[in-house]
Amino acid sequence: MEDEHHYFVLNLGHDGQRITSIDSTARRTPWTSCPQAASQLQAFIGQPLRQRIAVNLPEIDSKQQCTHQYDLLMVALAQARQPGRREYLAKVIGAMHEYRHAELWLDDEKLLDWRLRGTVIHSQDEFDQQDLRSIMPWAEQTLDDRKLEALYVQRRAVMVAASKGVDLDRIPNAGVAMRARAGACFVFQPGRAERAIRVLGNTREDVQGPEDLLAGWQEPVVRV
Repeated sequence: MEDEHHYFVLNLGHDGQRITSIDSTARRTPWTSCPQAASQLQAFIGQPLRQRIAVNLPEIDSKQQCTHQYDLLMVALAQARQPGRREYLAKVIGAMHEYRHAELWLDDEKLLDWRLRGTVIHSQDEFDQQDLRSIMPWAEQTLDDRKLEALYVQRRAVMVAASKGVDLDRIPNAGVAMRARAGACFVFQPGRAERAIRVLGNTREDVQGPEDLLAGWQEPVVRV
């Protein structure tokens, strides 16, 4: 998974039924402490593979995980039960307080095409007028497996895209942003955020299209 701020590679081992091993590599992160969250993924060993993506796992505290590694693993849990290769591409134009355009493709098939004001969806599908901050209980009850997974991927892409236009190099450490982000993930925990130093220059400014992300990578991947 790669976007302008992050690049993670996740390898999941399984016996056909359950996870047996997890290895995560953080190739690019916004904060120095992000790679340390890889150890938290070991809590997933023994988890069953799933046909339907799990929106939540009550036995695992997602706030103590790196959000992006956690999300990638949740998709991998479902992918492991399916043959072949799948590739998601999410494209979000506009910063948080703009009227944004969000699109999602799976293997060149467009699945979602939204406009958003804040986190409220304007679309021609069943997601119209849903708020991404409160959508998941409705989605779990309403959507089939394919659409639920598409929503899961696109929701995170939209949330990550909220940082477009923010110069993270002006924020010396994650503790400075605690008022807005406290408790959100592994890094943004009290006592940990202040030690998470900004990795200067780690935001890519040269991404013009999907071909610029995960260049040369040949394994099953997610572009965001």
